[in-house]
Amino acid sequence: MEDYSKLSDRELLRDNLSDSGKIAVLISRYMKTVFSCAKKYAQFADYEELVSDGMQGLLAAVSSYDCEKGEFSSYASVCINNRLRNTVKKSANRRKNLAAEEEMREIPDKAPTPEEAVIERENSEDVRKRLKSELSALELHSIECAAMGMSYAEIAKRLGVEKKSVDNALSRARAKVRRIMGGNL
Repeated sequence: MEDYSKLSDRELLRDNLSDSGKIAVLISRYMKTVFSCAKKYAQFADYEELVSDGMQGLLAAVSSYDCEKGEFSSYASVCINNRLRNTVKKSANRRKNLAAEEEMREIPDKAPTPEEAVIERENSEDVRKRLKSELSALELHSIECAAMGMSYAEIAKRLGVEKKSVDNALSRARAKVRRIMGGNL
C-alpha cells in the first residue's frame, strides 16, 4: 500500500478518489477540524451527531472540491461548518427551541490562522499514525466506512462480518480515538 501521507491535499484530490488510502489520509488530516467545529456547536446539539455530520461535510468537500477555486483546507472548513449549522438548525426545530438558533448566530468565527493550520496538519499526521498503530484492521476499516456515511449493515456486508461485530468495533474505535485525542472529545 502506498504512503500518501507526504502528498499535499491537491495531490490527493487530483486523481482517483476511489482509493480508500487517499480518503483515509484526508480524513485523518481534517478529523481534528471536525472535532473542533463540533465542539464549538456542542451546546446546541448532540456532540456525536455533530461529529458524524461534520464528517459527512468533510466527505462532501472531498467529493465536490475544485482545485481551481482555492485551498482545500478553507473549502473543507466551510463545508464542515455549513453542515454543522444545518444540524443545529434541525436540532433546534426538533426541540422547537428557537433560542438555540439565536445563540448560534452569535458564535464567533474561529477559523485557524495559517500557523495554526500548519500545526493542526502536523498534529493530524501524528493522529493518523497513532490510529493506524492502535486500531485493529476491523476497527480502522469500520470507522473509515462509518465516516463515509455507511450504515452498520452496509459496513458489515462490505467487511464480511456480523452487524454486532461492526457495532463492537466502532465502540472500541471511538474509545481509542477519544484516548488518542487526549480526552478532547
